[in-house]
Amino acid sequence: MFLLSDLILQTTVNRQSIRDIKPPFDVPPNYMMYIILGIVIVVGLSLGVFYLRKHRLNKTITPIVEVESRPAHEIALEQLNALEKDTKDMETFHTQISYVIREYITARFHIPALELTTSSLLREMISNQVDKSCIDRLQDFLTNCDRVKFASYLPNTSEADKRMIDARWIIDTTIS
Repeated sequence: MFLLSDLILQTTVNRQSIRDIKPPFDVPPNYMMYIILGIVIVVGLSLGVFYLRKHRLNKTITPIVEVESRPAHEIALEQLNALEKDTKDMETFHTQISYVIREYITARFHIPALELTTSSLLREMISNQVDKSCIDRLQDFLTNCDRVKFASYLPNTSEADKRMIDARWIIDTTIS
């Protein structure tokens, strides 16, 4: 163990006095990291602006043209005419004719017919106070289409012609 007297004796022997701790060295700041980071940011922003301007300039702005909306019955009758000319298998025919009538009902009565089952659709039609004869014929029409679509029933050509007549009758009856 050192004693205070030993410490005093040591300093006198070496003839040096006790000195304070040296301060830390001043390290010059390294600006290279900041310079590189600044260059990367400027280049990145420049490339981003260039990319956005290039893609925005290439896209032409199309003016909004107001299209005259046609009555729902006209659209449905056109689709039925196109379907009648196009000869397909019975399942596809019944699927498409059912879809046309459901689209027509959606547009005409504002009922989401494409999302409803046949029974739910008929209930909605009753609540919208559609004519009872139209609902009965629609029920017969949709039930027969569902039988072909889901129960693997294969109708003959005369039944398909009857579906087309029913579809046209439903549209003609409900034209407002």
